[in-house]
Amino acid sequence: MKVIIFGGTGFIGSHVVEQLHIAGHQVTVAIRETSNTTFLESLGVNVVKIDFSNSVAIGKVIEGHDVVYNCTADAKLHTPISLDAPVEIALTRTLIEAAALHGASKFIQLSSVVLYDFQTNEPIDESYISQPEYPIQSLLLERERIVEEVGRKNGITTILLRPASTIGVRDTSSFFARLFTAHTSDLYPMIGNGTTKVSLVDTRDIGRAMAWLGTYQKSEHDNDIFLLKGFDTTWGQLKAEIDHAIGRIAKTINFSEGLPSFALKTFTVNRLWNDNKIRNIGFKTKYSLTNSVEAAVHDLISRNSF
Repeated sequence: MKVIIFGGTGFIGSHVVEQLHIAGHQVTVAIRETSNTTFLESLGVNVVKIDFSNSVAIGKVIEGHDVVYNCTADAKLHTPISLDAPVEIALTRTLIEAAALHGASKFIQLSSVVLYDFQTNEPIDESYISQPEYPIQSLLLERERIVEEVGRKNGITTILLRPASTIGVRDTSSFFARLFTAHTSDLYPMIGNGTTKVSLVDTRDIGRAMAWLGTYQKSEHDNDIFLLKGFDTTWGQLKAEIDHAIGRIAKTINFSEGLPSFALKTFTVNRLWNDNKIRNIGFKTKYSLTNSVEAAVHDLISRNSF
């Protein structure tokens, strides 16, 4: 399979590139001129630097590829959110239109479980209709709507993957990296006894799922949205795994006061996903909670010299 990835220098995107490469596909990564290519060069994949604002250049680099992967992202919970965001909306539209125009058979969008509301403690599957409570949830749903709408209009197969919050190597700013930093300072955040449940996933399994979906042949009755998790745990169990991986039991702090509402809900409302849909059609994750934490902690320690 000949594939091209946009957003391949990011935390999750780099794992998509890596797993496609491991699976033996012919991989091109389209990046901005200013992007760091060190990891991509270590893999030996084809790297092309282009101007992401130039639709002609985007079309030219897509030409000849079977599958287009979009792993680009810019919006964060703490940044201003606009429903015409240049990366999530404008660039996504440009990429899928160019993919259809230049002969790609499939467009695979990396989405996020952040788009789900906090109205239930029960496991959520793809049939759940989220009612946005925060601007970023509206933005992520709008990006998915554009992918599906433009895909139908232009006759290109589209697939959306919503992975659980991820743990993995090459992490610099995710929730896990922040928890690790807090752990080293004996300021590990905890609400109550940490019994709230959460579904998480190893970033390698996200990459594997994205690669697998590139070869998956949808039936005409399938819709194009898939959830993905690796394992269910609690926030308390996650701390215990980090304690074990580091070899030291960190002190905790109760941080419920003054916490932003999204973070407070994340730590007090069960965030569980039901990913039976992708499992029932053949994809299986490989990595456990222990595998994921040990790999991520070792990587963070080696890179930060703790």
